[in-house]
Amino acid sequence: MRAMPKRVALMLAVVIALAVVGTAIATMPSGIAVTTFVRATLAANKPNGGVKASADNVRLHTKGATDVAMQTITSPPGASSGWHSHPGVVLVAVQSGTVTLYDQECHTTQYGPGQAFIEVGDDLSLVRNNTTSNAVLYVTLIVPSSATSLRIDKPQPADCAAR
Repeated sequence: MRAMPKRVALMLAVVIALAVVGTAIATMPSGIAVTTFVRATLAANKPNGGVKASADNVRLHTKGATDVAMQTITSPPGASSGWHSHPGVVLVAVQSGTVTLYDQECHTTQYGPGQAFIEVGDDLSLVRNNTTSNAVLYVTLIVPSSATSLRIDKPQPADCAAR
């Protein structure tokens, strides 16, 4: 008789563990093609290895060694970046097509040809092609040289159904 409660307790523990793990699983990209053309370390002009540059009301100021990487992302209809963040700062320019940017609160903004947006550090985002034609994005990433990956996969926010 005592074995039954132990089995029930074990099953309950397994179900709870799976529920916790399931909510923490990262969402992966779906359908996008990412080509990284180059990743290079910026020449430092500060004693700590960082970069400081300013001209015409534009400033770049980093601490420590900094890399710049350049990519193209091709996103066919229905494709998604999956929920993610990036180390550093990412500049995204839309060359063709239209994409929808979702933030962690599920607010959306559409971007089309000639428009651009920024993704910053721990800010959670998802980029999805909700149209019937391909979208092509040009991406410049400015990241710490110590970053081992240019993107960090993240779990889907509880309050947003977008994937």
